Amino acid sequence: MPSLMITSSENNRVKQVRALLTQAKQRRQEQQCVLEGVRLIEDALLARVQPDFVLYRPDADLRISAAAEILNRLQAQNIPCLVVEPTIFNKLSDTQNPQGILAVCPLPELAPRQPLSLVLILDGIADPGNLGSALRTAGAVGVDLVILSPDTVDPFNPKVLRGGMGAHFRLPIQQQTWAEIGQLGLPLVIADADGERHIFEMDWTTPVALVVGNEAHGPSQNARVIASQVIRIPMVSAESLNAAMAASVILYEIFRQRHYA
Repeated sequence: MPSLMITSSENNRVKQVRALLTQAKQRRQEQQCVLEGVRLIEDALLARVQPDFVLYRPDADLRISAAAEILNRLQAQNIPCLVVEPTIFNKLSDTQNPQGILAVCPLPELAPRQPLSLVLILDGIADPGNLGSALRTAGAVGVDLVILSPDTVDPFNPKVLRGGMGAHFRLPIQQQTWAEIGQLGLPLVIADADGERHIFEMDWTTPVALVVGNEAHGPSQNARVIASQVIRIPMVSAESLNAAMAASVILYEIFRQRHYA
């Protein structure tokens, strides 16, 4: 373990982490993100994503044995692992109960599975928690590609990363313009409360792109212009589901039809 401890919030590594945690522009420019906690770092390592460097509290390895294992493994590979004074680290942390370890990693770049059979298009999702949960479900059901519209929240926002529970390292995620989405080559089906047919009337066994829209306003006009069909989730009450829950319900109906019907 290094003997010198970072004790200043003006340290260059600390400032770099702070910028990556708070600024989507910085993440895009540097093509880096911050993974906080043992679980996310382990997911990255399993996907063969190597951290550029690690910051940790001096007590991280005492509190969580997995953190010590990560540090030992990365130090053996000569990846910089820098100890940070606890109060400095805690100010960096984006979680309520920090585990005491974070890693700066390159953004994962996964190629979409071909041929495309199931694409999820998230249209203007603004809430990081909703986006993270939708990505987690997409990974669970084997979505080939997730496309984010230009006004969707940054997928490498720390809250999205936590909500995704490692989906970012297993699932191809791309941000595309509507012109690019229009060239996808799959029928686009929009989920909306005003849909003509409900999801259980649909044949989901053929290739499709599912569009789930903004939490407050639903699918955008850009999506409606190029959609081939609008469908709805049948409900007893008029209360709508949030975007992540709606995506989950429809994706699991697609999964059921394709694997268990």
